[in-house]
Amino acid sequence: MTLPYDDEGTLLIIDLNEHKARVESIPKDIHGKYFIGLGYNTWLLNQKTNPETDPLGKENVVIVSPGLLTGTNAPATPRVEVTTKSPLTGILGTGNSGGYWGPNLKKAGYDSLLITGASEEPVYVLIEDQRVQFMDAESYWGVDTYEITDKLKEVHGSEASIMAIGPAGERLVRFAAPVFDKQHMPGRCHAGGVLGSKKLKAVVVKGTNEIKTRDPETFNKVMKEAETRIRSYPAWKARSRAGSMGTIGVNEEGVDYDDIVGPYIVHGPKGVYCPCSLEPLYGCNILANIKDDPYSDTDVACAGLTLYSGTAERYGISLPAAFYFNELCQRVGMDMFGPFFFVYELTQRGLLSEEQLGYRLEYGNEEHLIKLLNMVAYREGFGDILAEGSKRAAEKIKGAEKYVPAVKGLEVMRPDARASLKGNTFTAMSILTNPRGGDDLKGTHGVSNYPGRASWAKKLGITEEEHAEWLVDWLDMPRDYKQKVFGEPYDVAHPDELLMTIWYNHLTSVYNSLGFCMFASSVAEVLGPTLLAKFYSAATGNMVSSEEIMIAGERVFNLMRVYVNRMGVTAADDHWPETYYEEPGLSGEEDSPPFSKNDTQSLLDRYYRMRGWNPKTGKPLPETLKRLEID
Repeated sequence: MTLPYDDEGTLLIIDLNEHKARVESIPKDIHGKYFIGLGYNTWLLNQKTNPETDPLGKENVVIVSPGLLTGTNAPATPRVEVTTKSPLTGILGTGNSGGYWGPNLKKAGYDSLLITGASEEPVYVLIEDQRVQFMDAESYWGVDTYEITDKLKEVHGSEASIMAIGPAGERLVRFAAPVFDKQHMPGRCHAGGVLGSKKLKAVVVKGTNEIKTRDPETFNKVMKEAETRIRSYPAWKARSRAGSMGTIGVNEEGVDYDDIVGPYIVHGPKGVYCPCSLEPLYGCNILANIKDDPYSDTDVACAGLTLYSGTAERYGISLPAAFYFNELCQRVGMDMFGPFFFVYELTQRGLLSEEQLGYRLEYGNEEHLIKLLNMVAYREGFGDILAEGSKRAAEKIKGAEKYVPAVKGLEVMRPDARASLKGNTFTAMSILTNPRGGDDLKGTHGVSNYPGRASWAKKLGITEEEHAEWLVDWLDMPRDYKQKVFGEPYDVAHPDELLMTIWYNHLTSVYNSLGFCMFASSVAEVLGPTLLAKFYSAATGNMVSSEEIMIAGERVFNLMRVYVNRMGVTAADDHWPETYYEEPGLSGEEDSPPFSKNDTQSLLDRYYRMRGWNPKTGKPLPETLKRLEID
């Protein structure tokens, strides 16, 4: 059923053709079906684009929407979703980001922002509550996102929040992304190049209104209940010094990751990253604090520290260099999971020569990696080809097409999936079935408490039995579904990984639509459907159940699938590249064996059946769409 919602939402439409702004209402039934955020964005993208829409043409749109609860005092609700037709993949480009921009847009009186048309000259848009102005951005064109953020805050005040594109977006790099207040980038939305094609350099927002809920007394009670549950999560003890890296434990030499990262970080003041009570618990207030050159001035927040350790491992570079690599990606406004590792693989396989690339690329050489990044962002030399993404670039490199590391045209975030996903069905299936392709961020990405004993539990000396007992009690999951996932008696080491995948597909869709951060959700499992239903009920004044919340998440996930199917995606696109089935990865047969295509197909067939999708086409069946009230 459609969840009840009594208010119409407010959509601010920016018409760059005419340099005019207007407001339209978001119908009540759409609010109730899809919330705002990811759900509404996907619905609106379906209305505004079609298979013939040129992603870099003026007919494409960019939709920027905070979640339904973004800006309230609910914990972990600063999130905003950015959605467009992707110029990289031609299908769904959507990404989630944090910070202060989303709450500011809500406080300015808008639930969503729709950007249409294209300006002839560079502009930025200033939103100050009900006042919307189009401002000349000629003098800002060419500067990076850090510089323009500082300059616009000087002009409009430190309380202003800025979404801006960098040089990569201006040059229409196909995997460019906008950046919010320097530190937040929805990297896989690919809207940077779309905004660049529209000559929109930035959107500045200043909101001063209070965000009200229908039942503030009950809402505050639910907030306290959520805070109590959040603080009782035992893994915070492992995160106290180094955030997510603190949960890993020790490296192969027996050195604790807390000690490895400790010299390079510092805990910043309250609110330095997001307006969120979880900030110091999760480690979102951690900042780079590198004292030695050449990275001593690195300015980057380190909320997801494992992202940086993964970057260091991927390219064989130091942790400070990984921090700097991330900062550069944010400065130029470009997804850090572009074709970069693909270039290393091609050089290692002898398919990309020093003459073609323009220099000798050595694994572990930090200067070489930084040079590669800048070449791509500024479309210099061979970087102009790489700026088109791995799939298009491979068409111009003899023998490279079979090695493109992409699903649905989007680069897989893991450098050697055959090695890193060996025996990890739920992550593999989450990647393969992600509507946008390439990663598991719209599903199981944050899951860290199981299968088996979590790394943080090992670090804290919690036994397998103690962890299993805690997990089964802790998970906010209906008892019958929990029994299906873990069996009877419960076996947390061997869950049904397809049921896990589907559960987190739906739950993440709810988070991305209500405005909750996954750090507080699937990572810690602290905000499940029970609390989400209570928050929704108190905010809207309409009572809903946890089951209804999860059905809404299922509806959003299926609507994303409807969109990508409409853009041409079929069941055949839910597979790894053929090479992943035919050859071992770079680590060799023992560590990186090929995936089994038969096994993968069997898993997909079962996944489609469980979802109510046609196994031959990969499309939701008519009865599934009818049940979910998707028109």
